[in-house]
Amino acid sequence: MKKSLLENDIIKFEMPEEIDLVNSQEIKKTVYEESIEKGYKKVILDFSKTRYIDSTGLGIIVAIHKQTLMNAGALVLINFDSNIRNLLKMTSLDRIFNIFDSEKEAIEFLNK
Repeated sequence: MKKSLLENDIIKFEMPEEIDLVNSQEIKKTVYEESIEKGYKKVILDFSKTRYIDSTGLGIIVAIHKQTLMNAGALVLINFDSNIRNLLKMTSLDRIFNIFDSEKEAIEFLNK
């Protein structure tokens, strides 16, 4: 999972092709250690390579979102394919998360 530091202390993580029971805990640990524990309050998760998320993966994203909010930060999700976007709609998670189509939109939102 690749991470990169963007402008104004925004950190971005490129999510893997699949987020499931096998790798969810590692993803959660990496995001916590590399962002929240290092004081970054603005986190972008980029799903441009992700094609599959199971219920464990969704739970991890909810946990990261919660932890970010508890640290007075914000989490933004970008670049979903249509299948994952539909999954978020079916589970009503699209109402909870900040979801954008591009990194540019996400940065604009986080800089408000």
